[in-house]
Amino acid sequence: MDLLSILIRLLSTGLAFFLPDLLLYGAVKKAWNSRGWKIYLISNLVLFGIVFLSSFLLRESTLILQRIQLYFFGLFVAILFAKVFTGLLLLVELFIRFIYSLFTKKKRKSEDAEAKTLISRRQFIAKGAILTGLLPMTGIIYGMAKGRFRFTLHEVDIAISNLPPAFDGFTITQLSDLHIGSFDHSTMHELADMVQEVNALGSDAIFFTGDIVNSRADEMDGWYELFRTFHAETKLSILGNHDYGDYVNWPDEAAKERNLDQVKAIHGKLGFQLLLNERTVIEKDGQQLHIIGIENWGKGDFPKFGDLGKAAAGLTADDCMILLSHDPSFWDAHVLDSPFQPELTLSGHTHGFQMGIETPAFRFSPSQWVYRQWAGLYAEGRQQIYVNRGLGTVGYPGRLGIWPEITKIRLIRE
Repeated sequence: MDLLSILIRLLSTGLAFFLPDLLLYGAVKKAWNSRGWKIYLISNLVLFGIVFLSSFLLRESTLILQRIQLYFFGLFVAILFAKVFTGLLLLVELFIRFIYSLFTKKKRKSEDAEAKTLISRRQFIAKGAILTGLLPMTGIIYGMAKGRFRFTLHEVDIAISNLPPAFDGFTITQLSDLHIGSFDHSTMHELADMVQEVNALGSDAIFFTGDIVNSRADEMDGWYELFRTFHAETKLSILGNHDYGDYVNWPDEAAKERNLDQVKAIHGKLGFQLLLNERTVIEKDGQQLHIIGIENWGKGDFPKFGDLGKAAAGLTADDCMILLSHDPSFWDAHVLDSPFQPELTLSGHTHGFQMGIETPAFRFSPSQWVYRQWAGLYAEGRQQIYVNRGLGTVGYPGRLGIWPEITKIRLIRE
């Protein structure tokens, strides 16, 4: 990462983290005096320094240190949410006081008793706002401790117009974005329960749509025995942006390439066929379902190795195709207008931002500001895309409202 990129990230992250303190400064001083403000400011500066160094500069650190860094980042996110929420409360209180002052005329009181009462009231408001601001912080901490293990089953029927009759009712379990480096071995029991839940579905196929690791192949050490037990007649997988190792400062390009080869080998060791801009066929009663798997392609700075033309060469729009593409932005950019016209695309990548609100009547996640398709099923004409919310976490080591997902898809002949 070049110096300019580091400075830009330092400035943007610093502004996001410290801007609410313009509102909090007065509240903290009123609640806990100047010494309390100094302690608050120093602790925030230390945390910001740790998170910035670990996220942007020390990316070649050991796996154990990287996991510790994730928890510091989680604390950073929790405090950031508390700051923003408290700042909004104080801003509302400031606005109410301003409006009130416009419509009232109060003479300044000189009596000590009345002055103390005024100070006491402001201290109460300051402390109340700060304590109320801790509510979202508790939610963020819950997401780290419990929410990231709330594996949630989403079952969806998807109708395909040219689905061969033999595949009517064919079932697929889609998994995505494991990010195994974000789990330590103390969570073995929780992940074993997830594997058991997947196997209990009894699907005909399991498709994994990328990001098996955060960056390094050695993240999978100690997990092979568990993930080999995924059971289905067909197990296929693709790479995601994290699998290329772009988020680690490797000593040289050769080391990065060796790591990528080792990440690719993980899939075979777990019994999955890794598709790298290629396709395979599932046959049933003499009929065929074509599964196309591309390498990662994402908008912006994400790797752009996906090649649908190469992977689907020889097929026509009459063939029934399912495309595995890690990043859903590929669908808009290269699938909708493609001559191949795959009926269904399965993606991941967004994680649904790992935070949001999902109810039958309302859905919201910051992810929707970045991705047009961010979670669930979308359709344009005869083409459909399903975006899986992912199993693991990256950055913030938790989930709140957008729970880790296991998807069971049943194909229906339309």
